[in-house]
Amino acid sequence: HVVDRIYGLLEYSNSQHYPHFSKEGQGRGKIGTTGFLLGLFGGFHAATFMASIASLFVLSEGFQLYAKIMAMWSFYVAALCVFHFLEFFSTALFQPSTLSYDSYVVNHSKEYTIAAIASFFEFWIESLMFGRYKSSMHWVVIAGITSIIIGQATRTTAMWQCGDNFSHKIVDKKLACHRLVTHGIYSILRHPSYFGWFYWSIGTQLVLCNPICFLFYSITVWRFLNDRISYEEDILKHFFPSEYEAYMRSTIIGIPFLT
Repeated sequence: HVVDRIYGLLEYSNSQHYPHFSKEGQGRGKIGTTGFLLGLFGGFHAATFMASIASLFVLSEGFQLYAKIMAMWSFYVAALCVFHFLEFFSTALFQPSTLSYDSYVVNHSKEYTIAAIASFFEFWIESLMFGRYKSSMHWVVIAGITSIIIGQATRTTAMWQCGDNFSHKIVDKKLACHRLVTHGIYSILRHPSYFGWFYWSIGTQLVLCNPICFLFYSITVWRFLNDRISYEEDILKHFFPSEYEAYMRSTIIGIPFLT
């Protein structure tokens, strides 16, 4: 019931009687409101992250614990906001005809919402119970930040280089404009947007030092991508019978145990 209420908020279910918030409308109200909120929360937490890092140089050791916890949380929320903004922004640049509120992917699915809520709860419960231990895992946090940056950069680059061939939804009918993209990052990685999302996802849980959600995210995201990539590659083999087989032999997926 709680998840349904939160997902309903993400879908603006209580505002459907306003034309620009309804599913039948163009969603301009939802687009504008969500963009504002992402900027507000992202900017606030980016500033909080920088302030928390700066405070480590002036606070006593006892208070540094709280600064570290806030730095971890603030970086995570800022990264989350940047991710969803870039999903919308990239779609606006290269797929303007399909642009909608859904392009933010904040309402991706109930499963996505549950995963996010689980990470929130795990972080704050463990911070209250094991704050000193959690805040001392500096190398784990650094690994997480690195994974997030690499993952985000890879996914955004993939979306930009794929251009108008990129879509959040799998297209199972070939159009005249479709072409196999093999240049740039696609000359190395076969599915760079999925590669980026995988490492971004697990990176968020490393930043939060969430051991339970790290395992949960690793397994569920891997299983989701395994099914999706398998299905998508069957379609691409049908679209480009000879080209795609040769392309597969010269590239990698880059996600463990996916070939």
